[in-house]
Amino acid sequence: MLERGEVTPCLSAPDLARLREALGLIRVTDQLIEYVVQVVRRTRTDDNVLVGAGPRATQSLLRASRAWAALAGRDFVSPDDVRAVALPVIEHRLLLRPESELEGMRASEVLDRILHEVPVPR
Repeated sequence: MLERGEVTPCLSAPDLARLREALGLIRVTDQLIEYVVQVVRRTRTDDNVLVGAGPRATQSLLRASRAWAALAGRDFVSPDDVRAVALPVIEHRLLLRPESELEGMRASEVLDRILHEVPVPR
């Protein structure tokens, strides 16, 4: 039988609120927002994808990109930040077409191709 263990919080609620507020201060250019929108949109039009990522994926990708930039010590998001977090944010949201799966295609491969095809803002 499982025993009840002690959980020690690593952050207080006010600390967490401050961190969330700080992430909101990380700058994202309009061009980078458009890049994120295009990446997510392409998951819905790709021939190998039956069901692509929705609008919440766009929001999640932007939030994760901001967090990644903050972890790198920057106050702005770069395209590399978006690419770094795209797989864990989007992969599980993609449902491939059965014929694509039978051919051995994986959602991670589709997403990687999309990331290479969508023009990166400069």
